[in-house]
Amino acid sequence: MEVNEEKRQKFIEYAGKRVNNVLHDIQILEPMSRSNTYDFTKQDLEEMFAAMQDCLDTTKEEFYKKFEEKEAKAARKTFTFGASKVVCDNPVQNTVVSDVETTIANENVENTTTELVTE
Repeated sequence: MEVNEEKRQKFIEYAGKRVNNVLHDIQILEPMSRSNTYDFTKQDLEEMFAAMQDCLDTTKEEFYKKFEEKEAKAARKTFTFGASKVVCDNPVQNTVVSDVETTIANENVENTTTELVTE
């Protein structure tokens, strides 16, 4: 996968700032756990951290979709004239079969059929 260096630098700059902001906001929660000013239950903690984890998981999935979409686009290209391979695009199993293997398999089926008929 090719990377556009200009876009990558922009990503590095903005993502770095945003991640640092998120880390800062998480870090300022920690002193609340040691303070006599606040009172909370385990249920409060479970809800709070579950909400943060859900948001983190959703955001992570969005980032990984970029790679899945590129892989899916690459998988859709299944035929090119003059290519020596045929790609069978099957969601359960992707197989690459060369022209020679396809020809041999077809001949084996024909030979088996002929043998069954002659016997």
